[in-house]
Amino acid sequence: MASKIYISGFPPSYTQGQLRQIFVPFGKVESVQVLRDARGFFVGVVQMSSPEDVEHVFGAQQVFQVEGKHLDIWEPPETENPQN
Repeated sequence: MASKIYISGFPPSYTQGQLRQIFVPFGKVESVQVLRDARGFFVGVVQMSSPEDVEHVFGAQQVFQVEGKHLDIWEPPETENPQN
């Protein structure tokens, strides 16, 4: 299991700090990035300190919402041949 969580559905004005605060209750947040894809959609990438912290996020079965909108969260797909 990876230590990253991907997030979409948040407003374009949402900051890295605001995304960080959503995940702090589940463990140590190492870093947060807000990226914009080629279609203009925003995606957040949260790096947790351990896979166990990621398990806490998904194990909580919590509905994450920002300004009344549901956030989509997912883990990156595992690669079959990870490179060292």
